[in-house]
Amino acid sequence: MLVLMLEACARQGFECRSDILMHLNNAAASPLAGLDAFSISRLAKRIDDIAVSLLTHLSPDDPRDGLYCTAMFCLKLVDEGLLEDKQNQAVLVSLMLIDDVKDDQKDVNGAESVWRVDEARWKASAGNMLHRAHLQGLYLRTIKMCN
Repeated sequence: MLVLMLEACARQGFECRSDILMHLNNAAASPLAGLDAFSISRLAKRIDDIAVSLLTHLSPDDPRDGLYCTAMFCLKLVDEGLLEDKQNQAVLVSLMLIDDVKDDQKDVNGAESVWRVDEARWKASAGNMLHRAHLQGLYLRTIKMCN
């Protein structure tokens, strides 16, 4: 989902580091390694369809807003214990994005920050995304029954 939002930002003229896109794409493809071509195609289509459906409900006016909501979603998965790999590229990029947007330092040209941090709304959107992911059968917790 981060890749999709970064691509949307790039289409709007915002700069996106190509190395970040490459690392995110590699990380997304790594679980599919070792599968046959048909399975990869089928799973990749399903993953993309689910990602697009989750992002469609964000309907951000500015793709940067959707990007930060998606970053919060990744961090929420970690906070909720639903994503155990804290070194995952999506988690690392999300941390970098949130940290970067909070930086209120002037840029090299002396310009002030032009982006308003709306962390509470991003967290609420991340919660809504998680709820919709649960409805699609994703990130569900298993309950262990004791005898």
